[in-house]
Amino acid sequence: MVKRIMYRVASFGILVGLMIAGSPLRADELSAGQNALMRGDESGAIQLWTEPAIHGNAEAQFRLGMMYLSGRGVAQDAKMAVVWLTMAVEKHHIGASLALAQLYLNKAGSSYDPDTAIHLLRDVADHGNTEAQRVLGQAYRKGGGVPQDFAEALHWFRLAAAKGDGEAELGLGELYRYGYGVEQSYPHAFMWFSLAASAVTDNVPERIAAALSAIKARDALEQMMSKDDRMKAERLADACWKSKLQACD
Repeated sequence: MVKRIMYRVASFGILVGLMIAGSPLRADELSAGQNALMRGDESGAIQLWTEPAIHGNAEAQFRLGMMYLSGRGVAQDAKMAVVWLTMAVEKHHIGASLALAQLYLNKAGSSYDPDTAIHLLRDVADHGNTEAQRVLGQAYRKGGGVPQDFAEALHWFRLAAAKGDGEAELGLGELYRYGYGVEQSYPHAFMWFSLAASAVTDNVPERIAAALSAIKARDALEQMMSKDDRMKAERLADACWKSKLQACD
């Protein structure tokens, strides 16, 4: 996977050699760069992070990659972002793996590569990362870049939902609502929609949107449920809460 894009790093060989020969790495450069960023000095942050990144610091490489990806303090450059993020991925930086995977899943971007994205996500998800598990669930639920696979979506959504991920809970609600990859069950769907509606959002836009969608889906589904279904949903939710999201089936 990484080999396919490492040719982009080659052009930096001479520059890297010259910079490594410069001043020794200072341990405080990462925090100094963060302080500069907080002050609004984005270019200063990039300058402070560049040396440790070239010396092999994965966190600095990740931060530079994200700056190039967003165009903060530097001209937006997806190829440069891929270079720095790939360096960090080689050192098993989880954030870089997630960012690079999202970049590869973007059909509108020049780096679209869903196979590599899934490889990156699986590697991180297998080590228990909630975000990677949820993104895998969403990818398999929607299909497109990867073959649509509701069983895979169900598997990854369940892992993320067991950790309280609201977007994954919403995904499970949809699967149960329509019987995708699982036996259709309004009570289960209602339970997962309810959990997603009350999930912690921390003012993150995507989480807020998921909670609002869950509220809308829950309320619409309730109008279609029988009294017995509503009672079953209450029992399921009670058992799920008591088990701390570990017994929700």
